[in-house]
Amino acid sequence: MMMMMRLLGVALVVGVMAVAALPAPAAATAAAAAVRTIGGDDDAAAPPSNQPPHILMVLVDDLGWADVGYHRSGPHKSDIQTPTIDKLVSQGIALERHYVHKVCSPTRASFQSGRLPVHGIDGQVVLCAPRAGIPENMTTVAQHLNKAGYASHFVGKWDVGMATPSHTPHGRGYNTSLNYFGHANWMWNQDEWQGSQNNVSHRPPCKAPDCFKDFWDTDRPAHNLSGTLYEEQLFVQRITDIIEAHDPSQPLFLTYASKVAHYPLQAPIEYQQQFANIEPPSRRVYHAMVKYLDDNLYYITTLMQKKGMWNNTLMVFSSDNGGPVMAFDGDCDASHPSRGYMCYNGEAGANNYPLRGGKYSFFEGGIRVNAFVSGGLIPADQRGSNRTGIMHIADWYATFCALAGVDPTDHRAAAANLPPIDSHNMWPYLAGQARFSPRDTVLVDRDVLVFGDYKLLLGASNPMANWSGPAYPNATTATSPISRYTLNCSDPGCLFNVVEDPEERHDLAEEKPDILKLMKFTLTELAKSIFPYNPGPVDPQCMKTAETKYDGFYGPWLNLDG
Repeated sequence: MMMMMRLLGVALVVGVMAVAALPAPAAATAAAAAVRTIGGDDDAAAPPSNQPPHILMVLVDDLGWADVGYHRSGPHKSDIQTPTIDKLVSQGIALERHYVHKVCSPTRASFQSGRLPVHGIDGQVVLCAPRAGIPENMTTVAQHLNKAGYASHFVGKWDVGMATPSHTPHGRGYNTSLNYFGHANWMWNQDEWQGSQNNVSHRPPCKAPDCFKDFWDTDRPAHNLSGTLYEEQLFVQRITDIIEAHDPSQPLFLTYASKVAHYPLQAPIEYQQQFANIEPPSRRVYHAMVKYLDDNLYYITTLMQKKGMWNNTLMVFSSDNGGPVMAFDGDCDASHPSRGYMCYNGEAGANNYPLRGGKYSFFEGGIRVNAFVSGGLIPADQRGSNRTGIMHIADWYATFCALAGVDPTDHRAAAANLPPIDSHNMWPYLAGQARFSPRDTVLVDRDVLVFGDYKLLLGASNPMANWSGPAYPNATTATSPISRYTLNCSDPGCLFNVVEDPEERHDLAEEKPDILKLMKFTLTELAKSIFPYNPGPVDPQCMKTAETKYDGFYGPWLNLDG
């Protein structure tokens, strides 16, 4: 019983205890009823004061576990230069079991919609697929916060749909946005990035109809900004304008979805020169991009302090997945001397040491990411601490709503027969008012379950099944990247205690058959709730509209007349 209590949350303990006395069909029904109590609207709480806080959400792209200073030690710590991030962590709370999805789009949709990826988007968004992205009748976190009087702004990578105006950031509740819609774009001219693995020859310049520009300003193409500056500089300029124009008496919800550090890797040459001691160009440019982000965060947080907003701000920082650890697949291009190296093929440069795997995998290196909270809203007696309870990026939806004093229930989705939110209010746990996280379970995928201290993996081919060293990638690993390793978990499955063994080195499936059996039963029951995500085929009208209506820029192409 004690082992079960450690493994299960309160709701599932009650459900599973009752299941033991029932015949098989009734047992499945009872377990499913218990499962429905996980997450949702049951733990809303009032904000800590009568004044709703400002909220700064920083969602980083492809940031490796070992690519920030506070997760580094030893001789290779000098490779990492993140003094701002490290200081913010020291003044806030490190979140050591903060889970996301293995790739970009599902994580971003999870944050905006409050659903686990299995109940919303569990695959990558295709720009020109008409049903790609968050289902239209799901209410976003910005739409909830607007009810509480927030001014909401979005800057950076969207990646959760653009088929109609209501799928854009502006249509989803943000007053303004400066964004690109897809997975990535080129940072000096905003040409679309067509992927590193199967479009080796496509690098700037790239003209329609071969490719289009991907840069959007609230309700129109960003013609006047595209190609003028390094993209992250454009983003921080827009954020500066937002903060300087903002009335501090009104609560601000600002999402900064940085391009750092997604392929194609590009950074100003003066930042690359700071890492000239690093031999592999992809790793050098990757670290240069992270340093640029760190400097941006210093500027943004300092600006909020000068504006008198920081003392009533909650800042949340998270990556969208683990760092990419693919093969190089070709050299980086240095043909533009004033811009240094540009890495456009392969997805290398990140390091998730000592965690196993990386982006595209369900190992901890792919879904357990750098995350922390900071800002003046953090109680003084909690600063400099960490939290080891399970959290998911979907949980910020209910947390922000609780701080704003609004009900997170998605009535519009319920009317459309869409899944309810899975989000938990984490504020009592973060503020030190609750000892334990309200979340004990993450249904990651139909073959993957995080449950208490344990993780279950099924399937014959789990990718990225290796570990990096503290200096990765390097000359040795270039010929043997992590991406070339897989793990067979088909029978009976792989079971890891990711609290005692976060590196997932010791498979416990044979040692703990009772826990394995319980995990597999729970996964089977939870998997019945998976929402079928089907974005549909690419619509040629999308490209036609980009060419004829938006002068070579991607944008909405359906329901343009309302």
